[in-house]
Parts: sequence; C-alpha cells; structure tokens
Amino acid sequence: MFWRIAKLPLTAQPWKDLAYISLGLVSGIFALTWLFVGPLLSLMLIITLIGIPKLYGDMWITRWWCDGERWRGALAGVPLERSRRVWAGDTFLRRLRSSVTDPMTWRELVWLILMFGIGLGSFLAGVTAFSIGLGFITLPAWGWSLPDEGVEMGFTHLTEMWQYVVFAVVAGPPTLVASAWVLRGSAWIQAKLAQVLLEDDAEERIVELQVSRAGAVDAAAVELRRIERDLHDGAQARLVALAMEIGMAREQIERDPAAAAQLLAGAHEDAKTALSELRDLARGIHPAILTDRGLDAAVSALAARCPVPCTVAIDLDRRLSAAVESAAYFTVAEALTNVAKHSEATRCEIAGTIDTGWLVVEVRDDGRGGVDEAVGTGIAGLRGRVEALDGRMRVTDRGAPDAGPSDPDGPGHGTILHVELPCGS
Repeated sequence: MFWRIAKLPLTAQPWKDLAYISLGLVSGIFALTWLFVGPLLSLMLIITLIGIPKLYGDMWITRWWCDGERWRGALAGVPLERSRRVWAGDTFLRRLRSSVTDPMTWRELVWLILMFGIGLGSFLAGVTAFSIGLGFITLPAWGWSLPDEGVEMGFTHLTEMWQYVVFAVVAGPPTLVASAWVLRGSAWIQAKLAQVLLEDDAEERIVELQVSRAGAVDAAAVELRRIERDLHDGAQARLVALAMEIGMAREQIERDPAAAAQLLAGAHEDAKTALSELRDLARGIHPAILTDRGLDAAVSALAARCPVPCTVAIDLDRRLSAAVESAAYFTVAEALTNVAKHSEATRCEIAGTIDTGWLVVEVRDDGRGGVDEAVGTGIAGLRGRVEALDGRMRVTDRGAPDAGPSDPDGPGHGTILHVELPCGS
C-alpha cells in the first residue's frame, strides 16, 4: 500500500495528468468563448432566421468538442466512448428538433458552461502543487539563483548550498509524492465530472441495444426470405428441369438415341447452370474468399464483378473477427448493388481502414443521389446489419432525388455510405 502511494511520481501518470489539466484549461477557454459566439448567439439570431441553421451547426460543433473531451479522459484514466446519439429525421427541421430535444445535447451544453471554471480550478490546483513538489526536490539545481540572505522554507531559513541539499533530500520526496497525488486528484475529479455528464445513460444504452436487436432480427428475416426466394426461383427450378430432361432422355434412349443424347446435353448444361447458381447463393451466404483471404480480397472481388468501374483502397493491418468482416463485406455488396441499379454512376470508390478500434468503411459514387430508406433501396437492411454489431452508419446524399441531366445538383454529386464497426483495439 505504501509503495503504491509512494511510486506515483516515478510513473508516467503525473505527466499524463499534467497534460490532461493543461488541455482542460485550453478546452475551458474555448468553451467559454464558444458559449457566447455559438449557442447563445444563435438563440439571439433566431428571430432573423439566420440563427436556425447556425444553431444546428452549433450543435454539431458542440458534439465534436465534447467528443474531444471524451477522448481527453483517457489521459486521466477515465476514457469515454464517442457519443453514439443519432439525430434522426428526413428533413432539416426534424433533425434540428431531434438535436435540440436530445438529452445528451443539453448535458453537453451544461459541460460547456461548467468547463472554464472546472478547467481553471483543476489547472491551478494541480500545476501549483506539482510545481512545488518539483521545486523542492530540485532545489540544489537552482538554489544558486536565490538571494544571498537565503530563503524561508516553512519553519527553516536556508542560506547555504548544503542546506539546500539536505532540505531537498529530507523534504523533497514526500512533498513530491503529495503534490503528485494532488495533481492526480485534480485530474481525476475533472474526468469523473465529465463522465457523469458526457457518458451515455444505462437506460439510453438499453434502448439503443433493443433497437439494434430488432434491426438484427429484421435483417436476418430479410436475408432468410432472400435465400428462400433464390432457392425456389433459381436452383430448385433448374434442378426440376434437369430431372425432367433426364427422365425424357431415359424414355427415348432406346427409341431415339439422337434425341436422348440432345436431351442429356441440355441436362448437362442445366446441371452446370444449377451448380453456378448454387455457388452464387453460397457466396451470398458467406463467400469462401472472405474466409480464406480476408476482407481486402473479398471486396476486390466484389468490385471486379460490379458493372460500375470501382477503385478499392482497403488498408488493414490484421484480420478482423468473422462477424465484423462479414458485416463489412455484405454492406459493401449491398452498396455496390444499389450503385449499379439506382445511382446511374460512372465510377465508385471503396475505402476501408482501422481507426482507434473501429473499422471505417466508405463507399462513394458520383451518381444522382436521392437515397431514401423508405423506398426499399436496401439501406434499412444495411442499417440493421450494422447496428446489430453495435456499429454506426451514415448516408450522405449530395444530389437531389429528382435531379435531371441539366441540374447542377444532379448527376455527378453522388452518395457517400459511411459505416463504422467496432473491431477492438
């Protein structure tokens, strides 16, 4: 117990805490400034209508800043995940309403208000204490700069260098230990306050998991119906035709060998076609190339079969779990199907990388845009598949649903499908 307390100055934690509270002071200054030029100014400008879009932008900047605060908590040993709240709505005003009524938005605004005072107080307490501790233990190194009449150190008056050395040896270590713990406490208290305000509530998390579970069930049901339909309309019908042709060939093999041979040749072609359809169906359930060679090779194979020219840039330093790879593969597959069927695109780009424990995949096209989950473009099924793994998906439409060839917001602006899947550190 004593050694655990005494060894703190010998670890990297005090320097992490110092970085934490220093960044907290900078963040607090930003928070105080942003409070007036951001949300408060937007509220005053609402009567001019300029404040409405500005307020929505302010909510996004506040969310971005609070995500930085969540990241900063890792320095103090209290890491927080980025906010998973999604502002839903198919129009601007509905998304604005969703952002304003989101409880997390109000908690972030409260942290915005408190941050300057908390950051300043933590910085003054932590830096002052740690500076005293470092100053005491390094006194012989800078004691030469003190006045000739010496200096008062508590109940002691120091005038000679040997006194500085003795004081540093006797008082320096315990003072440094105490100051390191004051610094630790200043950072920890600030980080815990941030956790109270910026961490998702358990009830909100339960609701999110219920929604993602429902999405997973729906996605699985859709996938089962697709497999059943493909089997019934494809391979099963082909095998029925194959059995009929073989039966007819058996009946004619003695009476008309030439006709029987022709029927058998047709049955042979039907058998090869059925095998091909079954192979495609198996690839749709789980492709062998994904298991054998990983996500990069599997996505490259998808891009090679896509009628729209595709470029692939998958940069992964390791194999991911089978569930994550499968979700990413089928997300790209469905996205490419949508691009080929609906986008009228001339090119497509697929990118994937690992960013701080998340697999980030983007599919971009230069088509007409106009993606709408309500009209059955497959986006709803993709969202269910992604959310089932606790992931996030965002579709950015840069075009117009009814854009024509001469519309500047029409062809060439396209769609971005952005997917994030947790894959560990």
